[in-house]
Amino acid sequence: MSVVKDDRSEPSSASVTSVEKGQQLQVPLNDAAAALQKYTPEQIRRTWRKVDSYIMPVSILLYLASYIDRTNIANAKVLGLFTDLKLSNNEYSLALSIFFIGYVLFETPSNILLKRFSPRWYIPTMTCIWGTVCACFAAVHNAKGLIVIRFFLGLAEAGFLPGIVFWLGCWYPRSMQGRRYALLYSSVSLTGAFGGLLATAIHSLDGAHGIAGWRWIFIVEGVITTGLGLLAYLVMSSYPADAHWLSAEERDIINLTNESDRALKAREGFSSAQIRSAFTDWRTYAWALMFLGTYIPVYSVVLSLPTVVSGLGYKGTTATLMACPPYGVGFFAVLISGWTVDRYGHLFYHYVAGIGVTIIALIVLMVVENLVARYVMFFFVMFMFVPISVMWAWLSSNVAGSNKRAAAQGFIFSTGNIGGAIGAQIYRAEFAPRYVQGHGINIALYALALASGTIVWWSYKRDNALRNAAASEQDQGLERPDMLGEDLGDLGDRHPRFRYLT
Repeated sequence: MSVVKDDRSEPSSASVTSVEKGQQLQVPLNDAAAALQKYTPEQIRRTWRKVDSYIMPVSILLYLASYIDRTNIANAKVLGLFTDLKLSNNEYSLALSIFFIGYVLFETPSNILLKRFSPRWYIPTMTCIWGTVCACFAAVHNAKGLIVIRFFLGLAEAGFLPGIVFWLGCWYPRSMQGRRYALLYSSVSLTGAFGGLLATAIHSLDGAHGIAGWRWIFIVEGVITTGLGLLAYLVMSSYPADAHWLSAEERDIINLTNESDRALKAREGFSSAQIRSAFTDWRTYAWALMFLGTYIPVYSVVLSLPTVVSGLGYKGTTATLMACPPYGVGFFAVLISGWTVDRYGHLFYHYVAGIGVTIIALIVLMVVENLVARYVMFFFVMFMFVPISVMWAWLSSNVAGSNKRAAAQGFIFSTGNIGGAIGAQIYRAEFAPRYVQGHGINIALYALALASGTIVWWSYKRDNALRNAAASEQDQGLERPDMLGEDLGDLGDRHPRFRYLT
């Protein structure tokens, strides 16, 4: 079988029709790719449009709910939670951080369980549980209660993010993942805008039935999340082979496309050997550093932006509303980067560009005192979302097979989410109003992420070159070399015929 080459600009002696637009993908023909040619471009486009209509809405809605539920405490703080519970700054920071303790503890085993059982049941169940826990925040009356329930919210939500990323990777070939992950992750930037607007709107219930407005925020948003979880039970399918809404022809198109891309079979059994291989691959730990170095800044900004904006002179609901517009830039930046990743490849360059713009904006925030200029810089800080959506597609494309991918993604995401515990401490109250120290810490973290990403990118380029050279020697005299003559098996991406995307 075959895989997409790492450099999409390289010509190939044979190619298959693009799964979406009829354009030429640079992949050699193999049995699956040849079989796919019996379908017309219109049949293929129609199939993937149908997949998008089922897969993407539920993914986006659940992810939007998860991010709102973990970050709504930032809006609740400035709308009365902090004063009503008589919190100290340290107690509030602990409440932010402890969420990620439970998150990190359960994220890796959760993704292994997801692979062992079924995404179709596992993901909706998690959603209903954390939605219920979110609603229970309304019953909190002191700092201790807030800290405890934040821990259990993290525990309940732990497996969702790596789980949904893994699930999407089981449906889409690598050449289609950039836009889908970008569309999914762009919902994070919407939480900053929509979450603030929603919290402000719900706060208008302040005093209804004797309940404070900030408590209504948790009640309403928790109930909405639980409802979305129940809806997910009805519409989710674990894998293409399980989807009752696909015809036999459509299922064949999806399976052949994935097999021709990276030997992704319609259904792979549970393999403990593959899972162990995730933890013996040094790149797993380099990826973990990349996630850590990019997630800490994102969490620090998302959890603290209303407070940081209040340092510009805005208070209360005005601060939450003024924190909304910058997220619009992040939304469009992520969507555009997802399109260009699928169109041109070069994931590493997209990763570097997103980090570079963010670093420049943080430097300006450190040295400029003008309030208008500092507020404008927050629009450019939102490029911080770009490297994360790129990493999702990059990681999913380069870790095979599915058991190794589930375990590696669980560990890498859990390491990244340690950033949530640390990120809550970046913009501390004593750093106000300019938060120079916080911006400096985030710049240093991005430097770490750039260094780790460069090492991973170089290793992919090197391995591809070595494997191409070895394949050329072995296939001399063959009319059409088979780039992947057998299933990847337990070797996964270590198989000499696998090619990494860079």
